[in-house]
Amino acid sequence: MNNKFSWQSFISIGLLFSFIVMFISGIVLYIAPEGSLSRWISWDVLNLSKNQWEQQHTVFSYLFILFTVFHIFKINWGLLLSYFTPEKIKISNFKEIVIAFLITILVFIGTLYNVGPLRFVNNLGGTISDNFSENVEMPSIPDSEKLTIKQFSSEILNTSYENINEILKNKDFEDLREDILVEDFCLINNMSPHEFYKILKGELLQINNSSVMSFPEITSKTNCLDQINSIL
Repeated sequence: MNNKFSWQSFISIGLLFSFIVMFISGIVLYIAPEGSLSRWISWDVLNLSKNQWEQQHTVFSYLFILFTVFHIFKINWGLLLSYFTPEKIKISNFKEIVIAFLITILVFIGTLYNVGPLRFVNNLGGTISDNFSENVEMPSIPDSEKLTIKQFSSEILNTSYENINEILKNKDFEDLREDILVEDFCLINNMSPHEFYKILKGELLQINNSSVMSFPEITSKTNCLDQINSIL
């Protein structure tokens, strides 16, 4: 059994593993909804949020670059350098270098100006991402899930914290504090900020409708005019 550490095997396997994570995270981010929407609906894949997938993709991109540098300088430096050494360059190698360079430039420019099949690739990801916004109502204030419940009550729902607190108490939610952030409250109670918003908006709508439909009881003829005046 050979116990000698193999740099070539280590670097090649490291490249493979980091590529797999980059590949998966790249697909996830390709179809992910826009940042504020993903936070609002608590979008996730494999229990990882979009932000967590972005972090994984970034870190493993750097790890992949690190393994690539080791692969070049530790394993293939001599071979790679020979491609660019004038006295050793063959016409076949020259063509490969030129073609690879031209493909890189064309893809870069095509992506920049959104042309041809590259436009389809870009638009497909956007189309999939936009589907997540269907039937989702977002407040006018961006990142409203980062507000406290008290701020959310006044700035988003145009009501007092006391009214919201009463609704939440009746639904047996946990950790009712006016200074807790909406995103933290939703995480504790296993729901998205969008679901939180819909629940409160629906309850407030029912309360308002009940108030509109309720009239004071007229108990006698003598105070009939007073009751009508109070309604008006």
